[in-house]
Amino acid sequence: MSEVNAKELSSILSLRKERSKEADQLMHYGLFQEAVDVNLSMIDINHGDQKAYNRLGDALLKIGKSAEAYDAYQSSIFLEKTRKENTKFAVDSAMRSDWNKAIQVNSDIIDRFPWDLEPYNRLGKAWSEKGQNKKAIQAFQCALVISPNSPIAKRNINRLQRTSGLKANMAISATTPERSFIEETGRTGVTKLVNIPRNFDVTNLISGHSVDLISVDRGMRILDRKGMEIGSIEPKLALRLKKLVEGGNTYSANITSAAEDGVTVIIRETYRHPSQSNKSSFPAKSSVLGDIPMSALGYGLNDVGKLADLKDWSDDDTESGDDEVFSPMIPKILSGDSSLDNSGILD
Repeated sequence: MSEVNAKELSSILSLRKERSKEADQLMHYGLFQEAVDVNLSMIDINHGDQKAYNRLGDALLKIGKSAEAYDAYQSSIFLEKTRKENTKFAVDSAMRSDWNKAIQVNSDIIDRFPWDLEPYNRLGKAWSEKGQNKKAIQAFQCALVISPNSPIAKRNINRLQRTSGLKANMAISATTPERSFIEETGRTGVTKLVNIPRNFDVTNLISGHSVDLISVDRGMRILDRKGMEIGSIEPKLALRLKKLVEGGNTYSANITSAAEDGVTVIIRETYRHPSQSNKSSFPAKSSVLGDIPMSALGYGLNDVGKLADLKDWSDDDTESGDDEVFSPMIPKILSGDSSLDNSGILD
C-alpha cells in the first residue's frame, strides 16, 4: 500500500498524458509497430493502464496480430471488472464504517489506477474518520491533481485544515469529560438537532467540542462556543429536560457528529436536584450501541461497554416524563460527510 503524494501523482499523470498522445499520433500516421512499442512501455510502467491495453489491441490488429490483440482487449476488460469490484468493496467498507479496510482497498485501487479520482476522495474520507487529518488532506490534494475543481476535495481540505489547528485543544477538552459521564446510568442521551439555521456552517463544528444548552420558552436550543445558535433539541426530549432544569437539574452537551445532513449531540446530566432523585433524565437502556463505531462519537475503542445508556430521542413516541424502558433507535448517529463518494467518500 503506497503513500499518496500529489507531486508524484502529477508527474505520473503528465508522463501518461504525453505517452498517450505519442501513441495516438503514431497510430494516426500509420506507424503501428511503433505504437505497439509505446503502449507496451506504458503497460510496463503501470500494469493497470486499461487505455494502453485498448490502444495496444488496436495497433496489433493493424499489423495482423489478431490473437495478441484479443489478449490485450481481454486484459482491458479484466482491469475494468477488477476496478468495479474493488470500488464496490471500498464503498461497502465505508458503509460498515470499517475504515481500516476502506483505507486498504482504496489504496490498492490507487496503486493500480493512480489516475482514478474517486478512490482518493474515499481514501481521504477514511483517513479523516481515523483522525489522520494530514493523510486525509494528502489524499484530497491528489484528487485535485486529477480534477482541480473537485468540490468534494476542496470542501474537505478546507474543513480539515480548519480542524487540524484545533486538534490538540480538542483532544484535551473532549477526552476526559465524555469518558467519565457516559459511565453514569440514565444520565446521558444522544439526539439529532432540529431547526438548524440555513446560514449556519456546520463544518465549523468539531466532534468532542462542548456546546451550550439553553432553555427557552418553546424548548431548548444549542449554541456553539461563539454563542451562535446551532439548532434545537427535538421537542419531546426538550420538554422533558426543560422540566428537569426548572426543577434544579443542570446539563452539559458536546458535539458527536456534524455534517451537511445534520448535527448530533450527546447531553450529560451534570447535577440532579434532590427533589428529582427518582427522575432519570434519559430513562433508556440499550445494548445496540455497542455496534456503533466509537470514532463516530469521539470515544476510544475501550469505551464500547460504557455506551449502554445513550439514546436517540428523534423517533421517540413516548410521552415526556415517562420513565419506562424504551426501544431506542439510533439510525443516523453515524451521519458524518457522508456521501461515500464513489464521489468521495466522502464529501
